[in-house]
Amino acid sequence: MDIFSFRRSGGRRWHRALRLGMPCAFFLLSAIFTNADKGEMMTDTTYSVGKTFDSLEVKHQVYSIEQEGKAVAKIVPALGNNCYLFKVADGETWINLIDPPPDLATLEERPTAYGNPILFPFPNRIRNGTWQFEGGTYQFDKAPESPTTIHGLLLNLPYQVEDHVADENSATLVCSLDSEHFPDVIRQYPFPFKIEIAYTVKEAVLTMEVSIKNTGDRNMPMGFGIHPYFSTNLTGAADASQALITVPAAKYWELDDVLVPTGKQNDVTGTLDLRNGQPFGKLKLDHVFTDVQLVDGMSRCLIENRDTGHTLVMESDAIFRELVVYTPPDRDSICFEPYTCPTDAINLEARNIPAGVIVLAPDETFSGTVRFMLQ
Repeated sequence: MDIFSFRRSGGRRWHRALRLGMPCAFFLLSAIFTNADKGEMMTDTTYSVGKTFDSLEVKHQVYSIEQEGKAVAKIVPALGNNCYLFKVADGETWINLIDPPPDLATLEERPTAYGNPILFPFPNRIRNGTWQFEGGTYQFDKAPESPTTIHGLLLNLPYQVEDHVADENSATLVCSLDSEHFPDVIRQYPFPFKIEIAYTVKEAVLTMEVSIKNTGDRNMPMGFGIHPYFSTNLTGAADASQALITVPAAKYWELDDVLVPTGKQNDVTGTLDLRNGQPFGKLKLDHVFTDVQLVDGMSRCLIENRDTGHTLVMESDAIFRELVVYTPPDRDSICFEPYTCPTDAINLEARNIPAGVIVLAPDETFSGTVRFMLQ
């Protein structure tokens, strides 16, 4: 395993002080004890980026970005740049926030079932895989029996590692994908682009920063989303059925029998009103929520295990105007999926229903941010 790390430590500063002479050392000692009296003890923090192969699936390289003893995120660039694990420490207990697959072979076989799948150039479904834009008609591939194309074109494609860095403040991995290297993508979506994703661990928070640039010479329509899975039993000792699920959305899109919006929006009521929390055990969801409420420019979805005192928080910025919430069958997990637009948005807009399709001019760049943390 290759590891690139930076350590910020009191011991390193002591070594430097001793080299400067005993008077400086005694002065530093005095300052340390003074700060200790004020409750400002020096900390020993290591951030690192590691590179290895998963022991159960050696053909895929895994990058680990880590805050020693506090937080670890694992990303597999070759499988859609999926950050398939993020865990944080609560004392001696490690808590999985992103629900990981049993192994990478399972993730490769089911790329939308675990971790944090990336959905582009559209999130969720396109009816019949067919759409129009600026006078052209386009067709995404789909299974013959399927009524929709689902979850974009990038799920299992390999990203390139652009950079990795660990310093005294954080650890970051940056990966990118250029569509012009993938003929099947260009065939279905003839709008060249480069997507770049930076995952950063800092102070036990995982931040995902996305940028997508139109590298072509004409306008490019797009929608972006992610599909992260979260455990509703964060420590393994909670009652998952009583986990309180909070989603700050006032409306939802009505869906038809193939889970595509009809174009009508409804006010949330009953168990679909998640603004003040609903017990997980009552929920059976695969819904597209909208009219998302922001605080300081971010929406906040929560899983609260009140019996153990742990809360997962997912924050997404204002560009994500929809939140899909999905409860996978027979699992103590839930998906909070921030989207820039609803399912089948481009076909909704063809019916003059505003749906948030983003159109990038040549050389224009989209950006968005999502954060995951334990509260």
